[in-house]
Amino acid sequence: MTTYIKILIGLLVATVLNSTPNEGRFSINGNISGFEDGTKVMLLNAQNNIVLDTSVVKANRFTFLGETTSEPQSYVLYIPIENNMKYTYLFMADEDVFVEGDINDFPNNLTVTGSVHHNLKVAYDKRIADYDKELTVHKSKIAELQQQNLWNDSLQQKYIGENGILREINAKKTEVEKQFIADHIDTYYAMQILYYKKSNYKDRKLKKIFSKFSKELQSTKNGKAIQAYLNNPEIKKGEKYTDFEALSRDGSIKKLSEQFDGKKYVLLDFSTPTCPHSQKAIPMLQDLNEKYKEDLNIVTFYTESKQEHFDYISNLEKNTWQFLWTKEGEEGFPYKRYRINSTPTYYLFSLEGKLIEKWSGFQQGYYDATQSKIEKLIGVK
Repeated sequence: MTTYIKILIGLLVATVLNSTPNEGRFSINGNISGFEDGTKVMLLNAQNNIVLDTSVVKANRFTFLGETTSEPQSYVLYIPIENNMKYTYLFMADEDVFVEGDINDFPNNLTVTGSVHHNLKVAYDKRIADYDKELTVHKSKIAELQQQNLWNDSLQQKYIGENGILREINAKKTEVEKQFIADHIDTYYAMQILYYKKSNYKDRKLKKIFSKFSKELQSTKNGKAIQAYLNNPEIKKGEKYTDFEALSRDGSIKKLSEQFDGKKYVLLDFSTPTCPHSQKAIPMLQDLNEKYKEDLNIVTFYTESKQEHFDYISNLEKNTWQFLWTKEGEEGFPYKRYRINSTPTYYLFSLEGKLIEKWSGFQQGYYDATQSKIEKLIGVK
């Protein structure tokens, strides 16, 4: 055997010995009782709900195998059984994960082992569980009052006013979330929570917290998104819109500034078809567009990067207002410059192009619903 071959074999052996068994791949092994054999189980990307793989239950067991990286991601185990879907979230990287329990343990009481990253998710969920339960109880009460036609200004102030019950609970929850991040600085899951909750911090405080994470974590997808957020200061009330270029339905390049003619308000709507609240808001936008064409220009910016999703949401037969997108999606300038943290997010600009108000979320059924809010702001009702 030549010296060259001996050296090559030695390098190959060293590579095998020094590599981790899971590097570049993951496995999910389920052992969950209560499902019939043949029941379909789906693995979804939690960020965009895209199906990554499917499996079937056999003797309570199912398995997923896939390629990934050492940077953990959020996944959804989704089991679409009739009239009673089951799901749970996983936060994992290139690890071998085991999910055990019973059909009644979904979504939060399953036992998940094998992932150090998911362990932090469990710890976070436990910290905020009581606040989420309180919020659910009060939201159910609000829905009940609305169904009984008892909802009024006084109750709105009580529940969702400046010092309302929901706001107080959310404020307490936010402090717990901030403490969790502080207690687990320089972990992937703390970085993920910081990404989703970044708007709860003043920029100076966010920058200080972010600086405590390692360069490695700052260079992750979430870390880069936070840095981009910090690099693009908030557009405040009274300030002029920032122009951008994007693709329209016919593939031509349009500028946001083309929607400002000095005669109409402009509602800039950041939405995505994979967001249920964005979907629920479409009939509202259709109604606004039909009723107030002389007063309001609507621009929906689709925040993802998939052309087929853009084609779906921008259906010209139903939605005749302006639709825009960029192939970069969340990595593109409009998403970053306008500090989008969730969808739908709305920016309402005056006739002169100055920001009147920005808000996120779609409220349907509240006394001060989103459509009523827009109508009041543009002075048509």
